[in-house]
Amino acid sequence: MDGVRCVDSLAAGVAPHNSFRTLGPTLLISMAYLDLGKWLVTLESGYRFGYDLVLLMLCFNLSAILCQYLSSCIGMVTGKNLAEICRQEYSRPICIVLGLLAGLSLLTSEVSMIAGTAVGFKLVFEYDDLLTVVWFTSVVVNLLPYTLSLLDKRMAGMFNTYLAGFTLVCFVLGLLVSHPKTSVDMNVMFPKLSGENAYSLMALLGTNIIVHSFYTHSSVVQVQRRFPVLTLGSLFHDHFFSIVLSFSGIFLVNYILLSSAADESKNAMAIHFQEAVQLMNEIFTNPVAPIVLLVILVFSGHIISMTCIIGNDVISENLFGVKLPLFAHHILPKVLAMMTTIYHAKVAGSDGLYQLLIMCPLIQAMFLPASVIPVFRVSSSRLLMGRYKMSTYVEILAFLAFLLTLFTNIIFMAEILFGDSTWTNDLKGKGNTGRPIVLPYAAVVLISCASIVFTLFLAVNPLKSACIEAEELLSLVHPQRKTLDNAHHNQAASLEHSKTTSEHIGHSKSAFEHNGSSDTTIQSTDHMVINPEAQPSPSIYREETKTAVVDTASVKSL
Repeated sequence: MDGVRCVDSLAAGVAPHNSFRTLGPTLLISMAYLDLGKWLVTLESGYRFGYDLVLLMLCFNLSAILCQYLSSCIGMVTGKNLAEICRQEYSRPICIVLGLLAGLSLLTSEVSMIAGTAVGFKLVFEYDDLLTVVWFTSVVVNLLPYTLSLLDKRMAGMFNTYLAGFTLVCFVLGLLVSHPKTSVDMNVMFPKLSGENAYSLMALLGTNIIVHSFYTHSSVVQVQRRFPVLTLGSLFHDHFFSIVLSFSGIFLVNYILLSSAADESKNAMAIHFQEAVQLMNEIFTNPVAPIVLLVILVFSGHIISMTCIIGNDVISENLFGVKLPLFAHHILPKVLAMMTTIYHAKVAGSDGLYQLLIMCPLIQAMFLPASVIPVFRVSSSRLLMGRYKMSTYVEILAFLAFLLTLFTNIIFMAEILFGDSTWTNDLKGKGNTGRPIVLPYAAVVLISCASIVFTLFLAVNPLKSACIEAEELLSLVHPQRKTLDNAHHNQAASLEHSKTTSEHIGHSKSAFEHNGSSDTTIQSTDHMVINPEAQPSPSIYREETKTAVVDTASVKSL
């Protein structure tokens, strides 16, 4: 499966042009954001709520740019992928939970890819047997990576890069040609949140940010760590430019789809498969458009399948500690995705596949708050990133992005538990819209609550390196503080000794002055002169008086 590892060769710079070093991996990663499920989510949001969620969709897109950029920086600076660092910095139970979140995100991407391509085949060829279409789609999408494995890494990498770029450019240009007069109404772009659009808001979050792409992106660029350190700055700029370019095209696609759906109809209670098909026919008016759409779905499905194999390998080896061959990583997720898609197609038909495509981004959005914490924590660690840790301004943006994902999940959970909206009643089985239930209400509540609880738990658990760094700082501060305390103690002792010495000197001086004044008094008495400044004791004064009287009497007698 050398063709699967072609992304590593692109990042290593073996392509004929240096732009492949950064643009190639970014284009391949961005293909995970192009599938029919994500387009249907955008169409339904615009069809039901108009432009109410456009600004929030832009914020989600900017958050995705930030997360992908930080993931690539982690791989380039540390020379390790995000899963490896999580294995070193977190305990094994936390790594297993993070692996479950990323693994389920991979599985939902596979399901969305197979179900979306099957729906595309059904729309183009108008084939009624949905199960046959699903089987055919699964075989076609899964055989493409094996076909490219006949090529070497260099040729496969270049081919997949050209394929990804062609897919993205064709879809963007196709939409622009179909809707040359797409307007931007600034008066209705301010977000209007309600319990009714919480479902669509969560689905848009999962449409614009994908969990497992963090691990995949950091993995494919980690080979660039061997480049000289002086070129890391230029690599950062090149990666940032590539990510902004790719995700700007993705946002443009989503905005055109949402605005087109908003112009057709607004404030509908629900949308079904046939209504979505009619809406897409009104958007893609060109007769060739369905065929081009199918080709785009097949190409993007192939690249999604290839990147999912890489991501599954990285996640299972580092977060679960299980090393499997690439063949197993290719087969196991595809089999599970095929079984899920066939089951819903058999039980609920086309409407079941449609609801499955809507539910996949919703599930991915539930895993986001906990999954972005390692990205932001590692990027802000000075011990891991060194002088390339993100700046204070980027830390503020990362914190705002985290709050955006967390509050979106909290609003969704509150609406599930206490709300009475149309989609909540549908999940509870009390609605009258006739939409099939893809995931039971209890499962949605359990996943949502467990995700938020794990997010809060992970938020208060720092990295191991951060704890070690804090202990080292304390170990450095403690001797310094002890030295300062000893210095203060010695200084205080010195001052006390100086004071005591001064007191002894003062007492000695007083005694000396005292003795000197006595001698002076006696000498003064002998000469009949009394010093007025001397203050002798009373006894001495009396003796001196007597002596003076006797001496005076003797003089008189003589």
